[in-house]
Amino acid sequence: MVIILGVLGMVAAVLFFVIRAHGTVQSLREVDRDTKGLQARAKSTLQDIIGTPLRRVRDVRLAAVILMIQLVRTGSPITAAEKASILSFMEDPLEIEQVTAFYDRAWGYTEHRRPFSLVADELLPLLREKLTEPERLHLVEMLSAVASAHSPASDLQGEALVRLKRRLISSVTTLKANRSDG
Repeated sequence: MVIILGVLGMVAAVLFFVIRAHGTVQSLREVDRDTKGLQARAKSTLQDIIGTPLRRVRDVRLAAVILMIQLVRTGSPITAAEKASILSFMEDPLEIEQVTAFYDRAWGYTEHRRPFSLVADELLPLLREKLTEPERLHLVEMLSAVASAHSPASDLQGEALVRLKRRLISSVTTLKANRSDG
């Protein structure tokens, strides 16, 4: 009889702890669900203060290579022709000495199937600050050449390039207008 009561007590204790743990897990899930907005706001504020990895890029040549790689990675895997085109631009006109290491570094900033505009938007302030109007146009030409290295640029790539060009050139036009007013 004592053994049966001992076994029943142990079963009851295990059952109590399992039910208690299940209740705790459910409570934690509710708290997590209820605080999703706060978590997102905290992450956004942290990114505003520290910046995303792309916002910390300070080398215009690195930004150009990132854009070239991301443009071709947006739709499909990068082809040999596209990579050769990027490497060619890295040698001339970008004049990068350690092409392979630099390419690998730029590759780390890109993501497969990430929309090109998301990457370009984060690099726009740097490009606007550091590039002249002819350099901006040349960057768009390089991106167009890379996009059409393997096959004609896709509609998605074409639209992304038009958007980038408009945003790069409109900032020059706005600056010129502001200077002439002042």
